Amino acid sequence: MSAKAILFFPLFCLVFTNFFTHGAQAAIGQNATLRNYKAGDRLPAFRLPSIQGGRPETFTPGHGKKPTLMMFFSIHPNFRKTRSLALLSALSDLADKYGESVNIIGIYCDNKDQNTVIHYMRSSAAHIKVYNDISKAVLDNYGVFMMPLVVLTNGKGELNEVIPYTYNIREIIDGNIKFLLGKWTRQQLLKALAPRTNIKRSKKEKEYIRRINYGRIMASKKMYSQAVREFNTAIKIMPKVINAYIELGFVQIAEKKWQKAEAAFKKAQSISKDSDNAMAGLGLSYYGQGEIKKAKKILENAFIAPHPRLEVIIALANIYESEGNNKKANRLNKLAVSRLMTMYEQRWK
Repeated sequence: MSAKAILFFPLFCLVFTNFFTHGAQAAIGQNATLRNYKAGDRLPAFRLPSIQGGRPETFTPGHGKKPTLMMFFSIHPNFRKTRSLALLSALSDLADKYGESVNIIGIYCDNKDQNTVIHYMRSSAAHIKVYNDISKAVLDNYGVFMMPLVVLTNGKGELNEVIPYTYNIREIIDGNIKFLLGKWTRQQLLKALAPRTNIKRSKKEKEYIRRINYGRIMASKKMYSQAVREFNTAIKIMPKVINAYIELGFVQIAEKKWQKAEAAFKKAQSISKDSDNAMAGLGLSYYGQGEIKKAKKILENAFIAPHPRLEVIIALANIYESEGNNKKANRLNKLAVSRLMTMYEQRWK
């Protein structure tokens, strides 16, 4: 273990214990970014071969004074495959839509299964060029934390946005392209991507929301039995809606009632198998029960969510540390410290 990892370890033990002793509230979100660059920085050129082979060629973000989209991806472990290939296909469609106005490329950051990607490109992503970053040199130079991930620059090659995979990522990227091309103002972009809310709610829906809000208040005050009561009441009102199961599961994690938490998150997954919070909660429930092998696989899936929970990052770091995988552990430790610093800065503003 490195000296830096040793210094970090007591902090993570303290934070991890605090989450499970004093309530596993969702971490304050942080916009995705690159480890080595911030918004407005000029991103460097790189030299890589195409995934189909051939001699390396140089690619410069902002080439031709065009906005640039770079997708960093891998199809390993297997949980990344579906999201990566779906995003590759979406970017290929956008490349076809915007023609020569935007540079859109992929960067494959792995040293195996290139043929799987090549075959998929031929059938479903014919309009995008993919470079082969076998040694992950560009990935590490840019400081990419998670994959699949899209990095956007303006026509000067300056970092504009970093967008991790999410269910509506195509819509988000399309809006950002229109903004970068000057077709939309910043206000139009924000309006287009604002959450749609239905203000017409039934009496049952209003009561469901009220119970959940009460439960969250009780949980924030560590009044867990009262919170559990409110969430269970909400479940009785609308048993086929996921929110109350998620809230109930994290309160039961806070109480270290691991098996009850596991049941709540499994019920949540039966309603929405793709719920990132349900996946995170289930992995943390297994982790709390000492079922490390089962926990690791699920937590790795939860980590590639658009905004992975801080508890997930810390648990995975501890698992990798215990396996002797210090490289992965240290990267997650640094990410967790960065998230913690942001949380405390926002709390004291």
